[in-house]
Amino acid sequence: MAQVIEISKSDLAGARDTGNREFLESTFKKAEEVIRAGGTVHLMLVFSAASKEIADIIDNLDQLAHFKSIYLR
Repeated sequence: MAQVIEISKSDLAGARDTGNREFLESTFKKAEEVIRAGGTVHLMLVFSAASKEIADIIDNLDQLAHFKSIYLR
């Protein structure tokens, strides 16, 4: 079964806004590894500890590059 990882969009935005490049680079590196292995990345909107939904599904490196360009400036 293909691996799926979840990444919180608010975590990405927070890391971008505070300049936490290390978090962003390691997160996107893991996402790339999952995609190369045939898995998918779910970008999540987290509303509370008990409530979240999938905002985007990334299943190829072109899509991943698009999101990297948004968060890693």
